[in-house]
Order: sequence, then structure tokens, then C-alpha cells
Amino acid sequence: MVGFIKLPITLKAEINLVLVAVTGLGLVTRLWGIHFPKAVVFDEVYYGQFVSLYMKQVFFIDDSGPPLGHMILALGAYLGGFDGNFQWNRIGAEYSSNVPVWSLRVMPALMGALSVPLGYQLVVELGYSHLTALVASLLLLMENSLIVQARFMLLESVLVFFLLLAVFSYLKFHNASSSSTPGPSSAWAWLILCGVACAGAVGVKYTGLFTYLLLLSIAGVHTWQIIGDRRLPSVSSLQRRIHSFITLHMI
Repeated sequence: MVGFIKLPITLKAEINLVLVAVTGLGLVTRLWGIHFPKAVVFDEVYYGQFVSLYMKQVFFIDDSGPPLGHMILALGAYLGGFDGNFQWNRIGAEYSSNVPVWSLRVMPALMGALSVPLGYQLVVELGYSHLTALVASLLLLMENSLIVQARFMLLESVLVFFLLLAVFSYLKFHNASSSSTPGPSSAWAWLILCGVACAGAVGVKYTGLFTYLLLLSIAGVHTWQIIGDRRLPSVSSLQRRIHSFITLHMI
């Protein structure tokens, strides 16, 4: 068995330093100082009530919308050791010492930070230059509303993350399937991730359904283009596209 191992064992890796830089800047702008102000801000008074109920393991019916976003917020609270004991009665109320403010806000902050490199990658997959992708990521990085929404216990940054991930994953699938040497396994993995991200977006807010319908329409257009392309040497590409359309619909 040792004879099959060729020495030395080496590993080569290519690192996009620009992508690393925008990712680092995204993390800094979203995570730095998120414990301030140590008081209830805007809709934290609303989402905090659901988080407390999850922490106390109290059964309730969440009729305000899909529960996934509240569960993600509750995950951060759980990791921070929050016991759920806090009166979410007014905006501006000071958090007590038992409330891990950083943990309550960390999940939206992380997803908001990761939206910046996702925007970069999405533009690259659209076929634009890396310079254009850098400009797009910087716009996401410095957009004041995105920064504010990501630094508090709100759901907008979580929704934006899932939406960008869904579009990016579908573009990866499309480009991998359309290449001259497609990798079927990796392409289907991207399609499955796209379906998971669409489900995540709808699970956070019902408005995520529009992005799912958009991607489903794009998949239908791509399938139709292949049906009308007589230059295809075989039906394998067509079969793969039809399967992708059906799979995305089922997911």
C-alpha cells in the first residue's frame, strides 16, 4: 500500500486576496461593537419575545410568519447562554446583565457579513470582470441600510443572505452544466444548495418566494433554449436541464 503513495505530498491552492479582503471588511463592519447600544432597538422588541419563548421552551403558535428566522435568532441566543428572562415591553429598554447582547445579534451580523463576498461571487458568475465584482461588493459593504440591519437582532440580513446564496448557487449550477467539460456531481450539488437556500429564504419571510419563482422561471427559459438548440450532439444536456427544472421545482 505504501508503494502507491508518491512522495513528497504537496498541496497547491489559489487564494483570491480581493475576496478575502472584502470578506474581512464585511466581518469587521458587521461584527465590531454590535453589543452597543445595550438597549432594545426597533423590532428587537418584537423578535426578542419569540426568542425568549424558544429559550424557555414554551409552546406557542407563531402566526406572524415563517419560523425559521426566529429560530436562527434563537440559535445565537442559545449559544450565548440566554435563559429567556427579559421583559420585551418597549423600545429603548436597557438590557439586563443576564442578556448576552452580542450573541443575540451575532447571527444576523454573520449573515450580513457573508452577503458581501456572496455579492462578489455572484457578479463573477454572471460573467463580469473581477473589477466589476469588486465594485459590487464594495457597494454592498458600504450600504448604510444593510450595515444597520445586520448589526441588530433583525431578519432582513438573514433574508438577503439566503436570497444571494440561492441566486449564486443557481448560477454556479448553470455555468457548470453549460461548460464544455461539465462536472455532473458538483453541478447537482450547487442545484441542491440553491433549493435549500430558496427554502431558507421562504422560511425567513414569505417575500423570499419571489426569488424562488424568479429562479424557477430562469431555469424554464434555460431549458427551453436547449430544446430549441439543434446543435446539441445528444440529448444528455437536455435531460440534465429538464431534471434540474423538475428538481428545483420539487425542492
